[in-house]
Amino acid sequence: MYDVIVIGGGPAGLAGALTLGRALKKTLVLDNETNRNRVTQHSHGFLTQDGVTPSDLRQKARADVAKYDQVSFATETVTRLEKVDNHFVVKTETASYQARKILLAMGFQEKLPDIKGLEDVYGKSVFYCPWCDGYELRNRQLVVAVPSGVMGHMSKLIRNWSKDLVFCALDGQEPASEVLEYFQAKNISLETKGISEFVHQDGNLRTVRFEDGTELLRNGGFIGIGVDTRFDFLEPLALEREETGKLTCNNFGETSVPGLFVAGEAKGIMPTQLIDAASDGNTIAKFVAVQIIEEDDNQ
Repeated sequence: MYDVIVIGGGPAGLAGALTLGRALKKTLVLDNETNRNRVTQHSHGFLTQDGVTPSDLRQKARADVAKYDQVSFATETVTRLEKVDNHFVVKTETASYQARKILLAMGFQEKLPDIKGLEDVYGKSVFYCPWCDGYELRNRQLVVAVPSGVMGHMSKLIRNWSKDLVFCALDGQEPASEVLEYFQAKNISLETKGISEFVHQDGNLRTVRFEDGTELLRNGGFIGIGVDTRFDFLEPLALEREETGKLTCNNFGETSVPGLFVAGEAKGIMPTQLIDAASDGNTIAKFVAVQIIEEDDNQ
């Protein structure tokens, strides 16, 4: 019986495991190595690690965590998670594990718009997060393909890095009138035609091709993506969710199922920088450890 099983070996999961190991809690990290940021060439904004590749950061983090005898790893895909009496049973494709507590740190599932060439440019010249990659795209000719409802926020944000912007509505709708007025005032172009293809060379965006055959020269961009945390293995628990689909949890990261905690992108259901995910994993792991300490102290 483990004290804690951490599901997910990204920055949130590994930071949590590090904290749990230092708290002398027997911990297992389950990770299937399908991290969402593996398409990214370099990760930024993490002190002492700026520009590191995601794979290098994970290797360094695992080496830090592996120093603690209380923590072990298994490369497994979780297929089912259920609570039996006062503990959890985690089933994978090859094994079954038991734990007093669970820390969900598996991030979220992302769905890219169905546009030809997008998978080739995503993570190389077209990104989701301006805070993560805006610096690398500074002063470029950018296309920003997002739903019309977020154009107001995104236009003000992305203008920080480039003033040469063309917005494309993924939903085919025009934004609100005040957004259109802002576009006109800031010389931002708007296209409501559907994008049929991102034309590229070795992942570097060259042209945006629209459904009517017209083309637009661009050499970088940002794209809106779909996200959710409705993983099949969570279904047996019938976890409560907010209207947005985000898992309901308290200020300590504990979900509607006592003893089941969530941290990182899986908690916020929105992309974050690595340093934010790691910080959250560390914080929530402390709450997990304190809950175990208090339970043991009351025995």
